[in-house]
Amino acid sequence: MKAVVFHEFGGPEVLRIEERPRYQPGPEEVVVAVAAATVNPTDLMMLHGIHASVMTDLVPPFIAGMEYSGRVAAIGERVDLSVGTEVLGVVNPRTPRGGAQAQEIVVPATFVAGLATGSNLLSAATVPMNALTAMLALEMLGLLPGQTLLVTGGSGMVGGYAIQLARHAGMIVLANAGEKDRGFLSSIGVDAILPRDEGLEEALRTVCPAGVDGLVDGALIGNKVSRLVRAGGNAVALRRSHPIKDSRLKVGCVSVAAGMGDTRKLARIAGMLEKGVLTPRVAADGVFPFERARDAYQLAERGGFRGRVVLTFDSVRTTPA
Repeated sequence: MKAVVFHEFGGPEVLRIEERPRYQPGPEEVVVAVAAATVNPTDLMMLHGIHASVMTDLVPPFIAGMEYSGRVAAIGERVDLSVGTEVLGVVNPRTPRGGAQAQEIVVPATFVAGLATGSNLLSAATVPMNALTAMLALEMLGLLPGQTLLVTGGSGMVGGYAIQLARHAGMIVLANAGEKDRGFLSSIGVDAILPRDEGLEEALRTVCPAGVDGLVDGALIGNKVSRLVRAGGNAVALRRSHPIKDSRLKVGCVSVAAGMGDTRKLARIAGMLEKGVLTPRVAADGVFPFERARDAYQLAERGGFRGRVVLTFDSVRTTPA
């Protein structure tokens, strides 16, 4: 089977398409014929060598990719899935077997969840990693229906899913945004759209005079806005490199790795995707056959769009939903 690989760190020019051995599933493992896999910021950091310190035990070639969709191709013992089932899932690419940017991958069965038959697999691939991160962040906050949540970076992938999950759970959601993102935030149900910078505090205090109950910091500006959370409230950072330091608050940092093997969470995400609670987001002109991985990575590096760049593999040639 073919995979997108790199033997050294660098830019998209070091990517190659190479034959890799096929794995057989062990007990409680599945082989997934990958339909689509995204190119996300974590993949770029892995390619550029930013994650090199946690890859010292790995032998090249490396295979990136943390989220995917596809179909079950084979199952090991004690697996309650059928061959042919359409699935989405997450995987840690910084392991000897590598990540999702390959025609086939082998993962623990708990790392996948079934989708409804006939799902748009291309679009589904853009959801699991960021929706799982958002779900973990909201669980860490522990807010109740009717409580108030501020989401920074709400037009981003994690921020957008945090908004949709919080609204689905009955929270009141506020988000700050520039003019070009207001329409999108309104479409996903934000209760109050605030100015991005100047006038943010005044606008928030109009809605929540004592401050919001919780913060999900998708924009990595938590230390600038933590004062907008009431004393005793909760705040969650999305990167350990950007911790929130506010002694008035209960603060935490969430990592998707903490939920990768939680098949119940993935099943909830798959169900909410099917019901339209979560909106898949494919970048405009951002779908590439895996043979054009360099082009896909170049677009992901340029950025400036909403949604994910997607690589498609042999088992799917579809259009985004």
